[in-house]
Amino acid sequence: AKLRNIEKTTNGKFKTATIDITYPLSWGREGVEAKLASLCAQAVDEIKGGANILIVSDRNVSATQVAIPALLAMSAIHQHLVKEGLRTTAGLVVETGTAREIHHFAVLAGYGAEAVHPYLAMETLAEMHQELGPDLSVDKAIYNYVKAIGKGLSKIMSKMGVSTYMSYC
Repeated sequence: AKLRNIEKTTNGKFKTATIDITYPLSWGREGVEAKLASLCAQAVDEIKGGANILIVSDRNVSATQVAIPALLAMSAIHQHLVKEGLRTTAGLVVETGTAREIHHFAVLAGYGAEAVHPYLAMETLAEMHQELGPDLSVDKAIYNYVKAIGKGLSKIMSKMGVSTYMSYC
């Protein structure tokens, strides 16, 4: 929520745009290719319209809306923006329910995501926090999860000889 409203707190220096990576189930298999082309065009339009943070989101997934895998969508948008010469003008954030493990975060970073919001993992922790321990609050459970992901990413990057997250991206 803070990132989506960052324009207000930065006096317009940063502007976000959300790119929905879901499409109607009725489109069938052909819908993936059509939606990927649409996503790439939308990303370019949003950047040319002044957005400098793109939030790639699958939050609208439902019984009638199917999500393109976040990694596929991220890769397509990243590569298209590189080809158009616009990649350095905007940050890419992924809001996905598919990122749960450290490897998922590492692969998304490798495909250009500067930040990942694993909303479904966090909602799951909120639902089951009492099963994890009687004195563990929701905030503490989510904090521990985020810290574990950060430590895991650091371990992966150090094994590769990469010192910063941006170098990994």
